[in-house]
Parts: sequence; C-alpha cells; structure tokens
Amino acid sequence: MTKNIKRPTVLVKGVLASLLLLSVGCSYEAPEIPEPEVQTLQDADISNTVFLGGSLFSGVNNGVLVEDLSAQSIPQIFLNSVANNTQQVDFSATSSNTIGFNIFENGPNVNGIVGPYQLTFPPGADTTFFQEFVNGQAFAYAPVNTEIKNYSFPKAQVLDFTQASRTENTFINSYLNAGAQAPLAQIAGSQPSFFVLNLGYEDLLGYSVTGAEGNEDQADATAHAYGDILNTAVFESNLTAVVDALLANPNAKGALLNIPDFLKFPFFTETEFDITPYVIGLQTKLSNMRSAASDYNDVLETYYEQNPGFPFADRRPILTYPGDSPFTWGIQVEDRDLHDVVVNGEPLKKVRQAVRDELIYYRHEQFLTSTIGNLPENAVPESQYIKLAEIDIIRAKIAEYNQAIQQVAAASNGRLVVVDIYSYFEELYTGFNQFLDVPAEGTTIEGVQFLPIVGEFGIFSADALNLNQRGNALIVNQIVDALNLNFNGNLSRVNPNDFAGTPINIAGN
Repeated sequence: MTKNIKRPTVLVKGVLASLLLLSVGCSYEAPEIPEPEVQTLQDADISNTVFLGGSLFSGVNNGVLVEDLSAQSIPQIFLNSVANNTQQVDFSATSSNTIGFNIFENGPNVNGIVGPYQLTFPPGADTTFFQEFVNGQAFAYAPVNTEIKNYSFPKAQVLDFTQASRTENTFINSYLNAGAQAPLAQIAGSQPSFFVLNLGYEDLLGYSVTGAEGNEDQADATAHAYGDILNTAVFESNLTAVVDALLANPNAKGALLNIPDFLKFPFFTETEFDITPYVIGLQTKLSNMRSAASDYNDVLETYYEQNPGFPFADRRPILTYPGDSPFTWGIQVEDRDLHDVVVNGEPLKKVRQAVRDELIYYRHEQFLTSTIGNLPENAVPESQYIKLAEIDIIRAKIAEYNQAIQQVAAASNGRLVVVDIYSYFEELYTGFNQFLDVPAEGTTIEGVQFLPIVGEFGIFSADALNLNQRGNALIVNQIVDALNLNFNGNLSRVNPNDFAGTPINIAGN
C-alpha cells in the first residue's frame, strides 16, 4: 500500500525532472510584440498638428457636443491614429454636458434646454423613422484642455478666428476667452508644425440653415452675422490671414478642406416638398386642410374680381388638394415675394405651396402630420426653407469659395494642399435623384455599405448635417490620402467599420 501511495509522487518527480532537462537544453523566449510603425510625412512635420474649423471638426453629433461622441471627431480620430494611441487622448475643447445642448434648436441662447436629435420608429411603423429631439441641458465647456490641438468650435466661421473682440460665436469666446486678442493669434502662438483647416463651409452653411435670409454678399466684416455670406474676396483675404499666421513657422505646412455641395445633405433633402404622405390617411386633417384652402382661395377670387386688370402672371397661386392628384400637394410655406392682397381692409397672409426642388428642412418632418405646413396659419416660415433662386445663390457661392481656397493653396509655394472633399461627396452621391426617389450609391468597404443618408448604413448623425463616427472616419481617410500623396507620407488609413453609426430608437423605449 505504501508503494501504491507513493507511486504518483515518483511519477510527478520524474516529469518535473524531464521538464527541467528540456528547459536547460532548449531555452524559451517569448515573441516580441512588434512596435507600431512610426507614421510620418517625409516632406512635412506633423509632430505638432492642429485643426481649425467649425461644427464639422468640433465633434458636434446629433446636434450636440458631448464628450463620448466628440472623442470620435475627425481631428480626434486623425490625431490618435497618427500617434498610434491605443487609448483616446483628448485634444479638443470638450463640453461638460452629458445629454447635450442642441446648437440648431436652441439658437444663440446657451441656457436653452433642447437636447440631441434622435431617430425614432413611431409605434406601428415598419421602415419609416422620424427625427425628433429630446430634453437637454444648458451648455457648458469642461475645464480648459492644456493638450488642445483641435481648435474647432460649433458654428465657428473664419471671422470668428481672425477678428478680435468678435462676439457672434458664443462657443469660441466662452472657451478661448481671447478678449482683445484675435483667437488666431492665440492659436498661432502654439507654433504648429502642421495644420488642417475647415474654413468656408460653416460660412456658407450659416446662410443656408437660416433660410437664406441674411446678406448674400456681406463685404463689411464688422457688420457680418452668422446668417450672412461673407463676400468672396473678403473671405479669401481672411483665409489668407489664417494661413499666413500659421505658416509663420518657416517649416510649417498645412491642408485646406474645400466645401462639399451640402445642399445634397439629408438636412435639406430628407423631407420632400410634398405633404401627401403625412396627411393622406388623416381624414379629419385633410378635411380641415381643404376647408382652409377653400376659404383662402375665395378671398383671392374676390380680390381678383375687384381688380380685374391685375396681370395673370403675377397672381398668387391657389392652394389645392385635389382628390385625384395625390403626391402633388406641396407643403404650405410663407413667401414674402408674393404681392399684397387686401380684401375689406384685411391683408391675406402671404403663403403658397412649395414646389418641387425647393428644400424643406428635415427638422419639420416630425410636425407635418400635426402642426406645421398644412394650413395658412402654420405655413413653414421663410427662415425655415430654401427657395429655388436661393439654391442657385448658395451653389454659386460654394463654387466661388472653393476657387478661393484653391487660390490660397496655389499661392503657398507648395506648403499647402487642398483636400478635395467636394469631389469625394460627389462620388458618394453618384446616382442620387431626389425627384425620382433614387438613392445615392455611396461606397462599400469590406462588404459594408456607407451611404450619405441618416439611418441604417448612413454616415450622417441624427442632425442630418454633421457626420457620425463612420462618416468622420471616411473624411479622415481623405485627409490621410491627400497628405500621403502630396507630402510623401506613410500615414495609415483607419477602418470605418471600426466606428459606430447612428442608432434608431423604438418609440416608447
């Protein structure tokens, strides 16, 4: 019995002895973990790279600036990728908000409490979802970031960087607190070796998201407001001032993003001119619409009977919802260009139905079944849609600004490169036809679709203007490609499939 008890011990000792002999005779070395390749541009120094821009670079997502989403902004993704950071380092001016302050719904009032947009399936819906907003909080920045390299702020335009004591943008002022000093001087003082600018886009977007009601050619920089378009020559002069300040370091170089045709973005195209799909099944609503339209038309008829010489070409169009012509019922909009109609001393409100190709903002879609766009009393105001003539103005300005950006780069003696975001978005929108309801082709990466839409496979956040994390990664790769090509680099692209899209909520959850 004693042998039987000790036998396992002898066996264990024998095994241990054998392992000891093996370890002595053949030493084991753990494999070395390869170090990440150093990412460089041979013809430019990116060791101290800074970004300047507006909402697109700031990290605004779903209409708000909150830390967990701004950590995946275009500058953040780029800077952390180039540095091979395994953990996200914060290089930005970050909000301390957890829910968020909606920069589009609250306006300039930083104490507003409208929160982020979200995409929601209504009860009983199958494929249709709506944009809506939830409660938020007043805006506040986190403490000043001593590691800041991303000087991008919600709604920041070029004058917000070049002008001292400018108060138009509450975000950039509340963070940098530049006072009598122009923010550009403070930023240039960091002596960047490389910079990436997204200037011009927000300058044109401000005019477009405020109903194209501002000055379309504001040459007086001191009188310029967010909704104005800065005169192209004045824009180019201010862009040159930014570039010259950042190129003061004789070894510095940089990249300028040009401006995409943002009127194709879902903010402007998601909601069509036609109210039919929203009211066709609501018999009470439709009856009220037709009754109100009849009353309006009666007033017009009375006026023209009393003024028979009024030219037919200049007469107001009637409001009509014929039963046999569905999907041609334009959303009712205000139009101050319509002539005055006064009957029995009472002026008739200047309204009409939207026509095809006019752009109705996405934020209105959730109200079309109820409180907006279906009666003369609740017509969409001029500040909330874009007329055909205004579309032409905006697209002409995009072309002018892009030419100005190209000229500034061309004058830099090879120190600046243009990242052609305009052409990239045109590729993404290949095949897009809003009139025929044909979607854009987008792009496919590793078998996954990336489409310029909100929703599944979309690259836009729920605000329909700013990109989600997947979309940000696509733009990072465009920057990387341009820098590698023009400055002889080996910067690594990021994989957009590693980043999240925009979630869609189920109503009631």
